[in-house]
Amino acid sequence: MAGGQGGVFSRRQALACGYSLQEIQARLTDGRWERIRYGQYAAAVDLGGMPPWERDVVRHRRLVHAAVNSMRLGSVAVSHQSALVLHGAPRWGLDLSEAQLTRLDDLRSGPTAGVRHHRGGLTPADLTEVSGLTVTTPARALTETACATSFEAAVVAADAICRSHPEVDLHLQRLLVVTEFWPGSTTARAALNFRNPLAESVGESRLRVVMHDHGLPPPTLQVPFEDVGGFIGRVDFFVSSMRTVIEFDGLTKYADGSAEILVQEKIREDRLRALGLEVVRVTWPELTQPARVVARIHQAFARAVRAA
Repeated sequence: MAGGQGGVFSRRQALACGYSLQEIQARLTDGRWERIRYGQYAAAVDLGGMPPWERDVVRHRRLVHAAVNSMRLGSVAVSHQSALVLHGAPRWGLDLSEAQLTRLDDLRSGPTAGVRHHRGGLTPADLTEVSGLTVTTPARALTETACATSFEAAVVAADAICRSHPEVDLHLQRLLVVTEFWPGSTTARAALNFRNPLAESVGESRLRVVMHDHGLPPPTLQVPFEDVGGFIGRVDFFVSSMRTVIEFDGLTKYADGSAEILVQEKIREDRLRALGLEVVRVTWPELTQPARVVARIHQAFARAVRAA
């Protein structure tokens, strides 16, 4: 039963499966089960080996299933950032402290016990199913979330969702009209118009926003380069007018400490520079200091101009 409900089950369901109240309490006390929210439980899992963002996603998915499992069947749809998480969007910049549900029965809205209920005129075109739950479509969830978060977080989500769900583009214009007068719709429109599915990671999306916010020339994404030796590789960003390559370096590819990977990256960068290109590498921690990133890019631009 739990396997079909995201690992979650209610006290009533446990009783129906033959557990007594004493057995339920014993399992909660000794840690075999954990309480997800009032009357909703799951088998305890060890999340210690996961990165923090993956732990957040696992916990939020369980909270969503617990919230829906406590509601009358067919009365709600998972929506907003909760729906985005179920559709596989990265959780960066999203508030996952509450499960987000939209009422399908025109009853109450507002927050209650870790769940925020919304009212919205959802149509069949706005709904789909994920993991056995009624969920707003990727396009609807993206538009809803973009109205309620920052420009940067909305761009991160939009780049990722449009990359993994290309059909989203067919529906966004209709949804932007539907949400035209919603609070936050101006931010949503700007972020969705700025989306680019060629950004392949959260870091690349955030770096795009840094460059945009500081008035740098719009780069071309995923540009291939080759030399007499053949294909060099695709670069994250290329500002052709300044002959400058900008790469986001998430460092995950260096996690095993392989010297071979470091050597290959050095050779790749040397080949790009041999073509007369400037190369700027930006790491995840540097994104918290955008002024320094922009200064380094301007320095590269200046070197390119002097070399021209």
